[in-house]
Amino acid sequence: MLGALYASSLGVGLIFGFQPPLISFVLSRTGASNFAIGAVTAVSLIAVILLGPVYPRAIGRLGLKVSIVLGVVAAAVLLLLMALDRRVTVWLCLRFLSGCVLGLAWISSEIWMNVASDDESRGAVMGIYGTVFSIGVVSGPMLLELTGTHGREPFVCGALCLLLTLLPLALLRTVKAPAGPAAPLAGLIGVVRLAPVVMLAALVAGLVESADLALLPLFGLHSGLSERGSLLLLTVFMIGNVVLQTPIGLLADRFGRRTLLGYCAVSSAVGPLLLPACIDTPALLGPLLFLWGGTLYAFYSLGIALLGEEFQASELAAANTAFVIVYCAGGVIGPAVGGLAMDLWPHGGLPMVLSAAPIALLARLLLVRQEAKLD
Repeated sequence: MLGALYASSLGVGLIFGFQPPLISFVLSRTGASNFAIGAVTAVSLIAVILLGPVYPRAIGRLGLKVSIVLGVVAAAVLLLLMALDRRVTVWLCLRFLSGCVLGLAWISSEIWMNVASDDESRGAVMGIYGTVFSIGVVSGPMLLELTGTHGREPFVCGALCLLLTLLPLALLRTVKAPAGPAAPLAGLIGVVRLAPVVMLAALVAGLVESADLALLPLFGLHSGLSERGSLLLLTVFMIGNVVLQTPIGLLADRFGRRTLLGYCAVSSAVGPLLLPACIDTPALLGPLLFLWGGTLYAFYSLGIALLGEEFQASELAAANTAFVIVYCAGGVIGPAVGGLAMDLWPHGGLPMVLSAAPIALLARLLLVRQEAKLD
């Protein structure tokens, strides 16, 4: 069962890595502004935030399997429709709808994995999930290299690959969503208050991940690297993400998920601060980016695992939805804050923003630990 869920998660990750660069290349050829390209790219995350209060009720009515299948199939159809009309206004609407349906599949997959795992294995299960999702994200640009960005071919190939990831899930029997009342917006806010550390991990993950993906190559260019060298920064960063998720999950099951989250926060806080000093020394820069990338992306997988610890199965729909909403909010904020910091302080602004967010998470973890000792 988990293998089928991982396969569908691979498809969602593929779209996350495939669509943004395709959008950038296609719209830039049509003469669209950078602002328009950014808006089309970001609107899918905004859709997940806006539809958040609806997801728990929809998942409860449809069931987990139907929610995943419906979300992935609809996303594939919307991708095909993008090939037919390339106006910015049309793509804004299609990307918004794509965010809505992918959010349904995304949240349903994570709920199912949490329900299917137990306390002893949850960290490993979510670590493997993080690895598989990241492989999908990394595979997106690789698929574009094969299909190119002209004509309808990339849209058709992307849609077919997305549908292929559903085949293992088709062999499973229908599984109903955990029973529980639908969560209105007030309920989602209540979830944030009940698990502040977990939700802060989601916010930090979304903020720093999105800022890194959007701005790390630009930081490399400003630091004197070539375009190829700047893109390589992101490649090594993502390789660390792919390789380290499962080992971190296994360590979290052994030593405690909050403990590992704290260590990852330390690594992710130190990494950006060392970046300017290591940028001209490949022997130091490669390991730094590898370790930083792996520990940063563990915020998300460890946060999802902690949801399974802190909430009952009947509460997971609301809890997971709140987690994803907060993560997406961070994803919308991150590039804007990081870009502003770079404008104000070209060489140090981005590293400071990327370091400050994990430091805030670490401070919250230490505060909660101290309060637990006093109690």
